[in-house]
Amino acid sequence: MVCWFLNYNRRGLARIPFDGLTWNSDKSHYDNRSPFNSRDSHHVCINEELSMSKDIEDYSERALRERISMHGKSIYDRGLTAGSSGNISVRLPDGFLVTPTNSCMGRLDPDRISKIDALGNLISGDQPSKEAFLHHSVYKVRSDANSIVHLHSTHSVAVSVIADIDPNDVLPAITAYYVMRVGRLPLVPYYAPGDRALAAAVEAMAKDAHSMLLANHGPVVAAANLDAAVYATEELEETAKLYLLLRNLPIKILTQEQCNDLKTK
Repeated sequence: MVCWFLNYNRRGLARIPFDGLTWNSDKSHYDNRSPFNSRDSHHVCINEELSMSKDIEDYSERALRERISMHGKSIYDRGLTAGSSGNISVRLPDGFLVTPTNSCMGRLDPDRISKIDALGNLISGDQPSKEAFLHHSVYKVRSDANSIVHLHSTHSVAVSVIADIDPNDVLPAITAYYVMRVGRLPLVPYYAPGDRALAAAVEAMAKDAHSMLLANHGPVVAAANLDAAVYATEELEETAKLYLLLRNLPIKILTQEQCNDLKTK
């Protein structure tokens, strides 16, 4: 059996074949023979038989917690969410991780990120976001979703309150990357914050769309992994900004044929 080490540090992710090294799962480090020992690295040893297309978060909860914190800070620092708004989650084999309630995305502590089981019970970390039920609703009906990002991003929220938008597909196909990363964007009717009726509405919508816009609230975007969910959410926000800039101007959007062609790539 070939063992691969996924070395994740500040420089990115590297896949390195290695043999004869002992992984200490309790202490989360390798013994002194490891050529990869360093304070800013996280390593995961996986079987070659496992799909190498999976992200490191599929194998290391610790690395996943740190990546959630990293993305949260990036999102906050660029003004895509404010205060304690927004939340991020990633599916685990025994539940999912989600950012805690009343937490600022710019100051997330990896150790305090909430871990919830499949029934919604808190396993570890702080109390989960009050909107954790949104994430649970999507995971229930989308086996292809392994991460979800929900923000109160300015331009997306602004679009969600426009009276004459199409509730079946809110934004037009302005760019190719929007089509590929977001696709159809239905509008979920308004529900008060914390209203559990929103869970049923999101669950019904998620069966046919991996991205949706909550009216007077913000986007919910699911994807196969954390990076993809973040990038798709960012693409949605930029497209919403473009839409508002171009509103009432004659614009040329992508044709249906062009959109169909992009979906095959």
